[in-house]
Order: sequence, then structure tokens, then C-alpha cells
Amino acid sequence: MPLNRPLRLLTIVPYPVFPNTAGGKIRVVQLTRALASAGVDVTILTPWHPRQKPSLYEHEPFRLRQVPYPFLLPLLFTDRPLPYQYLSSFHPGLNWLAKSFLRGCDIYHFEHPQFASLACRLPAAANVVYGSQNVEHDYVMQECRSEWAARVAKARVFALEKSLLERSQHVFAVSQADKDRFSALYSVGAGKITVAPNGIGDVRPLGTDQTRVLQRFPQIASYPSRAIYSGSDVEHNRAAVRFILGELAPLRPDVAVVVHGSCGRQFTPIGRSPNVFFDTDPFRFDDYAVTGFVGINPVTTGGGTNLKILHYLSRGLPVVSTPFGMRGHEDFQREVTVCDLADFSTALKNPAAAPAPDRQMLEKYQWDAIARTMLTVYERLA
Repeated sequence: MPLNRPLRLLTIVPYPVFPNTAGGKIRVVQLTRALASAGVDVTILTPWHPRQKPSLYEHEPFRLRQVPYPFLLPLLFTDRPLPYQYLSSFHPGLNWLAKSFLRGCDIYHFEHPQFASLACRLPAAANVVYGSQNVEHDYVMQECRSEWAARVAKARVFALEKSLLERSQHVFAVSQADKDRFSALYSVGAGKITVAPNGIGDVRPLGTDQTRVLQRFPQIASYPSRAIYSGSDVEHNRAAVRFILGELAPLRPDVAVVVHGSCGRQFTPIGRSPNVFFDTDPFRFDDYAVTGFVGINPVTTGGGTNLKILHYLSRGLPVVSTPFGMRGHEDFQREVTVCDLADFSTALKNPAAAPAPDRQMLEKYQWDAIARTMLTVYERLA
């Protein structure tokens, strides 16, 4: 029987989503906006964080609630020596504090498996969905910096993700590869999984105004070639920055490389390569989506799909990526120069011409289209 009221959706996220600067946060916020615009009554539930101020979300078309639970351990020791996903899965007392928020919803959508215990405490009739952004087990293993950390985290992350998959009526995967991996790793039937890829907001032609770039970094004017690497402060992005500083920049002193976003935060005091420039402001990406720049994606680890590939393409930038960085983006193989790290310096000499934004190709990657796919599943469950 159809609902005679808006569908009520609670999206449970194990980290603050504002400021929405990292790929995972962008996905959550953009999809929630699109679902709210489609008429869904949406609430996001996150842990409390001092930076997630009400002023950041007071005008959003959804509600945001924060469990009054300060996650001090992962805040103090994020990725040192164990990944955030493992540390934040320990939350004594959270189930009790969160129970008042877990009432009266048609769908309970869990991002990541750290809070799987909340799903298992819901009534048996409650509709639970796992909105995976990657295969968490694989992602965490790659984010671990040592074999010791991987051994410690492996069993717990596997058990949490397995329990959430078993409790969920449906699963969203960001790519066909992740869908296949869930089936192989956890014996999940393919019919229980729908691909809901990462997306983009809008499509714009490549810009021509370099004024803001040259005001910020006047030295860039002397470089005949320019590249941008944009990412958040997670290990696979930090590894890419280490490659840029240690290998790419010395091999190509004629190329100015802008490391954009929080992925460069740890490197700015030691980034002494004269042709590498750091801009840690995550909201200035479009300043670099201009003529003369190439979007690069030298990643070799991580999970899910890289949102930056779609971001580069949606702004008309030519793109150079590793084969690993193109996982889940097979539609755009012809629009991207794909090569191994050893060939990056050569590829930057003659990057592929910037593709004219193909709205028909990119249409299925817009957030509102992805939200419609998800809404079809929600309505069937409810």
C-alpha cells in the first residue's frame, strides 16, 4: 500500500558531515539534498562535533541531529596508528544515547558499518539499508599504515560490515566492482544490491579566468604547464601527495602542481619543491578549473570510486589517472589519459584534450538522478 505521507528517512553517519569538504561528506549531503527535493522527509544523524555548527546547516532542506557523544579517541588519534573507521567503532554508551533518535522512520539508512550495533538493536520490522561508499573491509585494510594495524583492525571491521549486510534489506554500492566484491566476500545475493554511483552537481565549461590563481600564487605564471590534485586528508590521498613531492615534481620541474584540499595539510611545512603549491581551502577548486590546468589522480590504494575524477570532468579539465583511479568510471575511459605512475611525467607532456562536457553521458551521474534510483528502492521497502 502506498504511503499517504512523505517517506521518513533517517541517514546515520559515523562522522560529522559539515563542513562538507571530503568526498564521503559531499556524497551524503548532496544525496540528502536531492532526496529532500524529491519530497522525502530526511534527517541526518551524526556524532556531535564542535566544528559542526548549526549555522552550517540551518538553511538545508533536511534536519540534522547530533548525538551528544564526543568521539574523543578517534578525534585525538585519527589514523595514528589505527584508522578512524576502527577507532570510531568503539563507542560505549552510544546505543543508549542514540535510541531516542531512532524512532518513527520508514527507512534507516546506514553510511559505513561503524554503528552497525544500532541497526541490530532496531525492531525486526524496521527497514535497514546499507549505503556503502566502498567495501569497508577492503578500504580499511588499505588505509592501515602497518601490518600490525591491519591485523588489529581486520576481524572487527569484517564482523561489523557482515552484521550490517545481514541486517539490511538492501545495499547500495558505488560501482559494479564493489557490488561483485560484496557478493564474493560476504555471499550477498546480487539482487539485494543496487549500484548508486558517486556523482556531480552541475556541469560547466572549462574556465578561462586565471586571475585568482595568479593572485594567490604569482610564481605559477612562469610555468608552461600546470596540474591540480584535489583530495581530503585520508591515507590514499596523502600517498598521492608523497608521490607528487618525491617523484613527479622533481621529474617535471616545468610543471606547477597545485595540491588542493586538506590532503596537503600535513605536507605544507615540508613541501619544499619549488613547483608544488598548497591550497588547503577545500572550497576553491573552481579557481583551478581553468585553461592550462590538468586534473591528475595518481592514486594506487583506497576504496569505492574517486569523486575527483567526476569533478575534474564536470569542469572540462583534461585528466590523467592511474588505472586504479579509474575504477568505477569505465564510462569515461576515452576521456581520460590512463597510465601507471611511472608514466605520469610523460603523460603530462601531452594530456588528452579536455572533453566538451557531454551532458547526456554525465546525466546519470548527477546527484538528483542517483537519488531517484535510491528512492525507488526506499519506496519499495516502505
